[in-house]
Amino acid sequence: MKIKKHANGNQYLLTSQNKWVRKFTSSNLPFVDINKTIDSKDHFQFLQNEVSNGFIRNQWIDSEEIQHSDVVIVSDGYDFKRKHQLLASLPKDVAIIGVNGALAKWEVANRSMTYYVVNNPYQDCMKYLPRRSRAMPKCVASPRTYHEFLQNYRGTKYRYYPVNELSYTTMGAKEVRWQIDDYRNPICAAIGLAYRFGVERLLFFCCDDSFKEERPGAISLKNGLWMYPQQELAHGLIEGNLHWLTNQPYQEVLVGDCSSGLIYTNASYIEEDKLLSFFGAGENG
Repeated sequence: MKIKKHANGNQYLLTSQNKWVRKFTSSNLPFVDINKTIDSKDHFQFLQNEVSNGFIRNQWIDSEEIQHSDVVIVSDGYDFKRKHQLLASLPKDVAIIGVNGALAKWEVANRSMTYYVVNNPYQDCMKYLPRRSRAMPKCVASPRTYHEFLQNYRGTKYRYYPVNELSYTTMGAKEVRWQIDDYRNPICAAIGLAYRFGVERLLFFCCDDSFKEERPGAISLKNGLWMYPQQELAHGLIEGNLHWLTNQPYQEVLVGDCSSGLIYTNASYIEEDKLLSFFGAGENG
């Protein structure tokens, strides 16, 4: 693991995939992403989304005083259809933050997500909208999110400001108190929001893209499942964020993982029957 202090005052951790992850828990430092991942061809798409979303003028999430000490980040990874029913048993004060396809696939009748976090700037973001009409959680979106998704989202909507790479700057920086290091990844965004909400116990749930059968170009996991190599990039960015989250000098954050992908060194694996005890509830609470 390599960590460097940049001339801008921030510390950055280098992932195995050669991406730099900023120490987002530091205060009074400039918000700067020193990676160079945004291609110039994306600039028009980002700008188009920002202009269209700007007409709606949703409130910035940092203007709200939100507190959640217990948080679950849930994606639609391996065995989601069965596993996400287990979330119905969690204490009511546990905030559930959905990402990716979890919103469209959600089928827990007596438990709703608290938030849905999204930052996909492309048209395929539309597949994340549920096909059936139902109550929607509060949406927390990057201004770069595909504009038609937000136009069609039937629920309360907030904006978060993503930390910029030097090649592209999102509009509205002077309007916010803090920014989120999202690396164009909704799980990274959810981690940053959980930190701002004051998280003390954070659980990853189905936060993987693994699958059962072998496919061309896939690599095997120790649990017998498979994944594509490009998913290692997202894993490295998430791992970097977890490093900074769990290595704060004055705040202890416990991170658990009930997913089926690569192992996180900064999280403890949580068995399905231990979800309640992770949050201090159930027979061991």
